[in-house]
Amino acid sequence: MTKNPVKIVLLLGALALAGIFALYISNSTTPIGEKQKALKDLGGEFQLNSLDGTVNLNQFKGQTVVLYFGFLNCAEVCPSSMGVMATAFSMLPPEEYANVQGIFISVDPGRDDLDSLDKFAKYFDKRIKGLTGTKEEIDALTEQYGVYFDLVDMESSELSYTVDHASRFYIINPEGKLVDAMSHTTTPIELAAGIDRAHSKVFANN
Repeated sequence: MTKNPVKIVLLLGALALAGIFALYISNSTTPIGEKQKALKDLGGEFQLNSLDGTVNLNQFKGQTVVLYFGFLNCAEVCPSSMGVMATAFSMLPPEEYANVQGIFISVDPGRDDLDSLDKFAKYFDKRIKGLTGTKEEIDALTEQYGVYFDLVDMESSELSYTVDHASRFYIINPEGKLVDAMSHTTTPIELAAGIDRAHSKVFANN
């Protein structure tokens, strides 16, 4: 039987559009239809909870901070991104490693408890903390940092919902300023270089 070439073209087109949309979700910091904010308009102080108590950004002044927003039921992207962060940390000179702080922020506080977040973060590197807060705090913080995420119903799954989210590394320099937002496709070498730039520029100016 001869295959219909029109149907094949339409199918390939639909698959291509699905791929483009998935790539957009993974790399964009804003939902479709909204104007993307400039990096200079993002970032700033926050306060969330960890297993060891309240954590705020200000307590890491003097250190380079790498933020990653995700959730524990994320099967592939979040663990692989945390692996990239940990590998990048291992590439830093001892002095820079001693002054870097990784933070994994859960956008799914309804399911991600502090004990599980702490174990997940520490599995990758001792200098990574697992944080979350109330739904209101997470909504405000993701807006503040331009992070896109959305809860998606999964009626046919054991999980009642999953989370679509932008997957990026947010680099905050030792002065507390957001200076870079790097895609999850960033390599450990590129992330380590970004951390080094954030660290070096501040101390070169002092």
